[in-house]
Amino acid sequence: MIKTFKIYDREDLEEQDPWSGILSAIMFCIRATYHTTLEATPIQLVFGRDAILPIKHQPDWSKIQNNKCRRIELNNAKENKSRIPYEYKVNDMILVTRNKASKHGERGKDGPYPIIQVNDNGTVRYDKGTYSDIINIRQCEPYHV
Repeated sequence: MIKTFKIYDREDLEEQDPWSGILSAIMFCIRATYHTTLEATPIQLVFGRDAILPIKHQPDWSKIQNNKCRRIELNNAKENKSRIPYEYKVNDMILVTRNKASKHGERGKDGPYPIIQVNDNGTVRYDKGTYSDIINIRQCEPYHV
């Protein structure tokens, strides 16, 4: 951001408070940026008028909601396109994805662990040896020897 404004080369900024002008310009740009899903700017939706021109804006909230739902469906379809369907069964072995970032050279998954129970809500209960735990099937993958 500083490189964009070339703050060190500018002579029109105040020496005591150069950030007030820069931050107000940045905030205006963010508020006046057109949102493709909403098909409007945040200022148009909040105040019902354009930020630059004195034009009234009447948002069509049902259209905005439909656009958002359509966008969510497209994103879900894109994400699920690369998924391989797999039916988990009791006694299948799984690898569990770690929550924390692993260090270089460490495995990103723990296991294999046997499945004790498969639930209808997309979760499985697996045996960790001293206790059992429930995780979402998105956090595990089948273990094949």
